[in-house]
Amino acid sequence: MTTQCYAIPCKRVAGAIVCLLLSAGSYAQSVYKSKDTSSISSSTDSISWLKKIPLKARDTIGHLPNNELFLYNNNAGAISKADMDEVRKLPYNSIDQMLNGRVTGVDIRTPSAEPGKRTSVFIRGTSTLLLKNSDLFYAQPTYIVDGVPLMPEHAFPYDIQRFDFNRLGTESNLLSFLDVNDIASIEVLKDFAASAKYGPLAANGIINITTKGPRSGRMKVSVNSWIGLSIKPTVNTVNGEYERNFRLPFYQQYATESQWRNFPRYLADSTQARYFGAADWDDLYYRNALSNGIQAAVSGGNRLANFRFSLGRTAQQGVADHTGMNRYDINFGINLMPVRNLMLTTFINGATLTRTRNEFIRDRSGDEDYLVNFENPPSPNKQYLQQYYTYMKDGLNRNRNNNARILANLHYTLGPDWALNTRFSIDYGQNFRDLFIPTTINDGNNFVSNFDGLSRRMVLDNSIRYDHTFVSKHHIDVTLGQYAQWDKWRYDYGKAYKGRSDYIKIYKPGDDSNKEGVFGNLRLQANYKDYTQSNVASFYTNVGYNYLEKYFVNLYLREDGSSNVPAESRWLFSPTLSAAWKISNEEFLHGSRWLSTLNLRASYGRVGRVLMDEYYKGGPIYNVDIGWDGNPNPGTYNAFPAINAAFGTGYVTSSLKWPYVEQLNVGLDVGLLNDRIHATLDVYSKTDRDLLLKIPVMEETGYTGLVKNGMDIRNYGYEVAIDADVIRGSKFQWSTGISAYTNQNKLLAMPDGVTDMVIGNHRLLVGKPTDRYWLLINDGIYNSDAEVPTNPSNGHKMTYQGATLHAGDPKWKDLNGDYVINDADRVMKGRQVPAIQGYFSNTFRYKQLELQVQCNYAFGRKIINQAMADHFDFAQRDGLDDVKGIKEVNFWSKIDGDYNKYPLYNPWSPVNAYQPDQTLFLEDGSFIKLRSVTLTYNLNAPWMQRAGIEQLRIYGTANNIWRWTRYSGGDPEAVDYFGYDQGYYNWAAPRSFTLGFNFQF
Repeated sequence: MTTQCYAIPCKRVAGAIVCLLLSAGSYAQSVYKSKDTSSISSSTDSISWLKKIPLKARDTIGHLPNNELFLYNNNAGAISKADMDEVRKLPYNSIDQMLNGRVTGVDIRTPSAEPGKRTSVFIRGTSTLLLKNSDLFYAQPTYIVDGVPLMPEHAFPYDIQRFDFNRLGTESNLLSFLDVNDIASIEVLKDFAASAKYGPLAANGIINITTKGPRSGRMKVSVNSWIGLSIKPTVNTVNGEYERNFRLPFYQQYATESQWRNFPRYLADSTQARYFGAADWDDLYYRNALSNGIQAAVSGGNRLANFRFSLGRTAQQGVADHTGMNRYDINFGINLMPVRNLMLTTFINGATLTRTRNEFIRDRSGDEDYLVNFENPPSPNKQYLQQYYTYMKDGLNRNRNNNARILANLHYTLGPDWALNTRFSIDYGQNFRDLFIPTTINDGNNFVSNFDGLSRRMVLDNSIRYDHTFVSKHHIDVTLGQYAQWDKWRYDYGKAYKGRSDYIKIYKPGDDSNKEGVFGNLRLQANYKDYTQSNVASFYTNVGYNYLEKYFVNLYLREDGSSNVPAESRWLFSPTLSAAWKISNEEFLHGSRWLSTLNLRASYGRVGRVLMDEYYKGGPIYNVDIGWDGNPNPGTYNAFPAINAAFGTGYVTSSLKWPYVEQLNVGLDVGLLNDRIHATLDVYSKTDRDLLLKIPVMEETGYTGLVKNGMDIRNYGYEVAIDADVIRGSKFQWSTGISAYTNQNKLLAMPDGVTDMVIGNHRLLVGKPTDRYWLLINDGIYNSDAEVPTNPSNGHKMTYQGATLHAGDPKWKDLNGDYVINDADRVMKGRQVPAIQGYFSNTFRYKQLELQVQCNYAFGRKIINQAMADHFDFAQRDGLDDVKGIKEVNFWSKIDGDYNKYPLYNPWSPVNAYQPDQTLFLEDGSFIKLRSVTLTYNLNAPWMQRAGIEQLRIYGTANNIWRWTRYSGGDPEAVDYFGYDQGYYNWAAPRSFTLGFNFQF
């Protein structure tokens, strides 16, 4: 047989690939003996060729890449979609940026706009307690990309960290691997009617991403490119004179002679040019940052063999601290029908991400587990600061993430009603970090470390489906399937101090420090190696029925087994029942001029929550846990490896069982005036049951607590979205959209009937929300000792945790009237999560011009202004042998806020007068943002059609243009995950401008 490459013209960009694919297609056609070899017309659908095959042959319960075709019961699910046509015009590099302010039911927290840095996404509330950074990893949704469930990072490196800042490794946002120009759709699956098919992966919600896959028709080439400029922020810089003048009133009113003698030396001598010269440090620290991206793709083929291949590159500079990221990605997908009734779909995706991180002294100290001398901060004068940055260049901070995804889906049609489907996928990720700190900026003690982390997920899913319609009225859909998932995480970490030379900057875990070599004669060296895994086996059944496309009922049953649950409770049964009534299809509404769509839907379901840690499966465990408060995780004792009971982790009972999530959802979809106005309303209640909690035990046991099931948390609220075509003219159109989303939570129960518990600065009280701050109530200042209340029963002055209050101390409310201010006088106040949030958008079109305006808002959220608290708390922090005493370069900037509202407390008082956990620093964090304005011109000329050009679009975008807020600090979105504004550690998204084009022929 001879194959020629003239059926579809081969363009020079990918001629070789097309010829290869057409050869495969020609062979398939000869086997199939099809007489129709004409090209299928083009479509934006990622597998449009599949639509030409009868429904029985292609519909496979959601395991093929184009998931929107295969939802079990699309009429009953609560689903939000992002408008990808608009998102592609924005310089977004991660999925969370694409969703922010564009879908309902999603809360996105971005403590820092540093390029490529990790963020967090929560769907319908935080399902677990958020008390520390490691808790965030257990509350994230699952991302499904073309049927591949992405592997999340694991929190277990925190086990060998003393400071709760960044996770060891690159700390990169893994959602930045995807190129926005490769994405066809993003769906947020919020209830179990839409997501139960993913089993335990759906516990925190599903974000379903479909890329632009293979397509049939003539070969197409597309090129998408953009270039952007981010504007550096305006900073009110200060020098030593400002800081000294700020502190002097405190010294003059409260300081003792010894405290005067300890006045900071860097502020004492105003003749020092290093601290009292020009405050122009921002010239070195900030910049106008360039960004750019380019992506090219080629696709084509016929109905028996088609493909898509793309390459992309994105580079983004940060406006602060010379940060930035670079990404290279490659994607290839192919659909083949080698024999009749057999379809093979394959996707292969790869990406590499490198990141230039910030150079915070705090983060460096956390990485090293070593506190440098904090006596003097960096200089605010760029002449002296330049020397510091010169020394920094002698260091090394390389961060690289590699990711590969593979999907192979085999679908075989047994007959008109039966089909078999097999899906196998791999998601593989690796991250590497080399860190070197030279002696010149590290108290003469250099430091080197290497982190090599791996994550891998493999999935095998086999199913058989029966799909039949009886007498054109009754449609039944039955699926039986088996699912297996293998997850593994591993890391190798090594660190060492006091190397022989600053010229040797690379260290590999396991290097022998006793041998002569690159790191011979190291004084201190430590190596850590750990891995954990989680395996899940499942069996599922789905039964769907609808009558006349009016009444829909779906029952999904699933049995899941986890390797990380004790054998007695290893299996969990998870049912989901959903129903929908398409009222608009009823005869009594036929011909209605105003009502075009009316759909009532409801669902109830339960899914298990996978325990990601192995130490839950077998009762008491042993670990490297021999440390103390100053050094909690040494790997050796007196130079010998040691292992002992995991006292710090807590005693894990052998009777643990699956935590699980129950969710009830009721929704209504309404379309008016031929869907010119469309509204969606959802009311939900999501309850996490049998969550694990470490409850206190007697200190004599040696354990920090007892880990047990029994904590229940409920999230509930509503979502509403309205879209309308206000004007539908032949030349001018105007469409608008608005949404609102609320979420509240309540702690329903804790293990062993415990109703009240304190963990750090957080109080858990059954019947109350879990996202409240626990604060003392401010009521002024004691101006004299005589104003301090006296207990009439014993004549003692009021105290705070054993310390007598004096003049200059805060006047905190004594709620229980015992003349003792302590934790009993704290109240649960303020919301970390907005009471209501959403978006508002308008799109105007006139001929080929299009203007899109996107806003988002949040009301009812409270923020702790920790930046202001830390500034006033200088006396407690100066010279402190703790990370709290660190002053970054940004220390030399005036913190935004109303300074007059803060009383002049005694900063040396033992009562810690300026502690952040008091109502003095609680502020309203509500805001409205004009997030983006985009102007687009779609060229449409006769010469383009003659040249075969299908699209030529030019656009310009302005981002983060305007903000209204009651918050006196910085950007209310740029706070940490727990609602605390840490000032210069939280970077706001900069104002930016972008120009780009989309070209397809």
